[in-house]
Amino acid sequence: MPLSEYERKMLEELEAQLADEDPSFADTLKQEAEPQSSTQVSVRHLVLGLLVSVVGIGVLVGGITIEQVLVGVLGVVIMFAGFWYIAEGIGSRPGKPGKGPRRGGGNGPNHGSPQTPRPGSFMERQAEIWEKRRRGEQ
Repeated sequence: MPLSEYERKMLEELEAQLADEDPSFADTLKQEAEPQSSTQVSVRHLVLGLLVSVVGIGVLVGGITIEQVLVGVLGVVIMFAGFWYIAEGIGSRPGKPGKGPRRGGGNGPNHGSPQTPRPGSFMERQAEIWEKRRRGEQ
């Protein structure tokens, strides 16, 4: 559902206010907004899942024509098993190298993960906690 003109304007104002108050945090959020992974469907899962689903539809139709409820239910189960197999083949892969925020390296204080908690504003501490969660550290 697209944003209304008023909502879009308010969002732009909030972004501008954030950029004025804390430019480094705003830059971090802009880098995070870039896609870092894409969804990929395994061809093998797609083809086999579709074949199993088509067989399931055939069994379902066959069960209906011979008026056997159990055969029809078996066809539905086979059909859903095929769709489940397709869904299992959907995964994510990392984005292109060079995209997204830099990790480690560099000489500045904002590169890499801080080893000791440093005093800062509430928003800086929340940003650090979020980054740790996103990386899987606890």
